[in-house]
Amino acid sequence: MATWVIVGLVAAILISSLFKLMPRGREYRLHRLRERARANGLAVEWLRESQRVNQLTGCIAYRMPLERCRLDAEFSCRRSDQGWQWLNGSADTPHCREVLARLPEQVRGIDRQSLSVVIYWREPDDPAILDELVAALQPLKSPV
Repeated sequence: MATWVIVGLVAAILISSLFKLMPRGREYRLHRLRERARANGLAVEWLRESQRVNQLTGCIAYRMPLERCRLDAEFSCRRSDQGWQWLNGSADTPHCREVLARLPEQVRGIDRQSLSVVIYWREPDDPAILDELVAALQPLKSPV
């Protein structure tokens, strides 16, 4: 009888340890959001420079591979209280205005590079906002 009590106690400890490892609440929602992003062709990257750039504090980078673009089609900007601040390129860059107008408010920055676009954003709890992001990036998929 004592053996079964010990076995039951060990099993309870193991099960409770497993429950601690499983994602809950916000962690679970973020996991589902990132899985959905991967299904839409986005790669999730940890953002090292967010500690140095105030506008990107608390952001995660999502990268979408694209076809190579011309050098004049590249752009980079960050969102501030006054609007978009240009680091590279301008509003006249092809597809730029259209993309920026459609980006969700959680997006804090965007870098259109030669082979990809990187979005810096604060991940939302609502997965529908991810769909808005993917739809906003669609114009960049067309060749320039």
